[in-house]
Amino acid sequence: MDNNRYDSHRPRKRVSRQTLRRRQLTALAVIALLVLLFVLLVAHACSDNGKKDSKNKGKTAVTTITTTATSTDPAITTTAVTTTATMTEPVNKSDFKLDKYSVFLEVGETDMPRVQGYPDGMGEADERWSSGDPTIATVDNIGNITGVKPGTCYVTLRSATDSSQEVMIKVTVRGESTDDTASPQSNTAEAPEPPCL
Repeated sequence: MDNNRYDSHRPRKRVSRQTLRRRQLTALAVIALLVLLFVLLVAHACSDNGKKDSKNKGKTAVTTITTTATSTDPAITTTAVTTTATMTEPVNKSDFKLDKYSVFLEVGETDMPRVQGYPDGMGEADERWSSGDPTIATVDNIGNITGVKPGTCYVTLRSATDSSQEVMIKVTVRGESTDDTASPQSNTAEAPEPPCL
């Protein structure tokens, strides 16, 4: 037999109970740290979704139309006209939580944002609904919004007991416009109306 074959194996080193216990505690600490990091990442991701929603509510819409006339004739001057229209959406800083903060309707159509959370100490009886422009959209006392004519306005939900608690819903009503003066090929831009308050 070949004795070198058996001599090549090293004998196993004996580990004391104290060393074994330290290794187990270290492994447990590493696992606990990984679980904690995972929980923190999930919590951070959830809080980022809320921040994105609030950032989208305060965004500013900017429309730019540029018209340029060019010619090879040196007697004709080249001009550029830039028109910028800005409409800032309101930032809702109340404790009311709704299922939607914008509503798109056709003329005559009805929709209702659902209240999913109220400020502390308030409930359904404290709701006060109002339309910023009833010629575009109306709202009843329980929040049913009805499109009246094409346009955009804001419907406001306020608390009857705390005037600082209010939330605005952007309402866009679509439909056939009876205005014959607006042509789709016009090179001028009209500034949108400011939010109805």
